[in-house]
Amino acid sequence: MLVMPIDTGNKAIKTEHFEFHSGISVLEDVPGEGEEAIKYQDRYYRLSPERNVYLPDKAVDERYYILTLFAVAKELRELKPSRLFLQGEAVEIDLVVGLPPLYYRGKYKKFREYFFRSGQTVDFEYMGIAYRISFSEVYVHMQTYAAYLYVAKELNLFRKKVLLLDIGGFTLDYMLLEKGMISWEYTDSTGRGVISMYQRINKGIREKYDLDLKENDMDAIILGETSLYDNGIEERVTELAKEHVADALGMLRECGIDLRMCVTVFVGGGSILLSKIIEKVWQRYRGEYYVINDSKVNVLGYKKKYLYDKSMQ
Repeated sequence: MLVMPIDTGNKAIKTEHFEFHSGISVLEDVPGEGEEAIKYQDRYYRLSPERNVYLPDKAVDERYYILTLFAVAKELRELKPSRLFLQGEAVEIDLVVGLPPLYYRGKYKKFREYFFRSGQTVDFEYMGIAYRISFSEVYVHMQTYAAYLYVAKELNLFRKKVLLLDIGGFTLDYMLLEKGMISWEYTDSTGRGVISMYQRINKGIREKYDLDLKENDMDAIILGETSLYDNGIEERVTELAKEHVADALGMLRECGIDLRMCVTVFVGGGSILLSKIIEKVWQRYRGEYYVINDSKVNVLGYKKKYLYDKSMQ
């Protein structure tokens, strides 16, 4: 039995070995030779360099299912040792996915069924190679808590008061734990992820410079990886990113969370993107904090939780 943990994020899809934008487009014709595309239900899809528009309910259409098929195909090709799949062979997979804390209780059953589909066999082609798979089981775990499970031992967090901040594409999830137990009154999901930051930055840049920046351009400026724009534009982008982070941390104080009284752990791709910004903003606080420089902590936490649960059966 193969197990595949996949983080179906609003901005990016992450597996154990891959990360790619949460965006697909429909091809009107047969893809070219070597083009990374999937054929599913007689239609061709390819990955887009830009994410799709945010969906509050990822199970509303086939978009995230097809993105997951891309992720599965990529992981199957990465198997070590490599496997030659026999023609017509159905590969059984235990799929492990996750939802933010706020949506977990109300949506995990629907999210599970969205992928499980009664365990039916699914046929598709990836880059001209035919695959038959079935999700023998689908496990839905809680984002942020999965990240905690992965980093807690390494950072010696189990006996401490810990605030997990998971900055993703659309959501910023926060979760307070005391000695490993979740404090539900201080756990929530907000819309303060990097997508809302992009909107804030773009508005500020348009107002002053009459210029539309792509998300990748903003990322490059925040990371200090580009000098295509004049200093005024780059300084304004950085300033607006700092305002976004400062407002997010200020929100936590309004919720009754004192950052001086706990260990704060930033996880998620947004935290990595904003690590230098976080360092500057954090100077006004005195609490201990870490930024985990691994965008796949939820994926790895999903697998750790899956393997632990299996060992207890």
